[in-house]
Amino acid sequence: MHKAEGFQIISEDKTKISATLFSGDAKSAHLIIVSPAAGAPQHYYKGFADYACQYKEFDVVTFDYRGIGGSLHGAVKDERCKMSDWGDQDLKSVISWADEKYDKIFLIGHSVAGQIFPKAANNGRIRSAYFVGSQSAYHGHWKGLWWLYVLIFWYILIPLTVSAYRYLPGWTMGGNIDIPKNAAKEWRKWGTHPQGVLQGNREMAQKFDSVRIPVHFVNIEDDKLLAPSAATQALMHFYRNAVTTFQFIKPKDLGLERIGHFGFFKKKFARKLWPMPIFFFTQYLNKFD
Repeated sequence: MHKAEGFQIISEDKTKISATLFSGDAKSAHLIIVSPAAGAPQHYYKGFADYACQYKEFDVVTFDYRGIGGSLHGAVKDERCKMSDWGDQDLKSVISWADEKYDKIFLIGHSVAGQIFPKAANNGRIRSAYFVGSQSAYHGHWKGLWWLYVLIFWYILIPLTVSAYRYLPGWTMGGNIDIPKNAAKEWRKWGTHPQGVLQGNREMAQKFDSVRIPVHFVNIEDDKLLAPSAATQALMHFYRNAVTTFQFIKPKDLGLERIGHFGFFKKKFARKLWPMPIFFFTQYLNKFD
């Protein structure tokens, strides 16, 4: 049997971050942090967390970025956070919380998580990271009609909807989770600059350069709208000093019709997909001791 316990982590700037700890019968010495996508609340990852903590080596913690899900305090239109705060405040706080309780800490990140991970100043405490559908947001990495949609998103949908609603409505991303306006505006900067999250900023590039752990990138063949292969590989190349590996998954090779951007964390794909990150993390349980 395993249990899930909700709690709050207080960030350095005193923001309450909603989190859930998943643990098995015996408390593990090791933890997997789940860093979510921009439009996904932590409960989306519950299935994976339940699965991963069945392995005696791991506990799992999920959390919501500020302005999202349980970490939204008040109306979304009044939330002032930037997307960078999700890394340099929220993820940093989760890592700090984990550092006090666990020997070895791992991270599985979805989508935007790969862009904000280096912003957490204590990311060196992570032993290895596994990113699913993470990408550089710059529209130049998209092709054809997908490129046209991304252009519309960055140059029309975000400016118009943020101006009208004072936040980015979830329906613009095909979901129902709204994004605070400053986070959406910063995200747009990453999507319209050739260097994406780096923004041509030397300090930001140095943060990526400081990541020296094993980092695995998973790209899904039918994830052409939100994370095409070129965008994932562009982000991977920002991690110049990390030990990076890249995996391209074709659904048909696994006997599946489609997976898409959000499919990896759906329970129906658990048997075929979820052993992959567990195996990756297990490789590094005893290395570097």
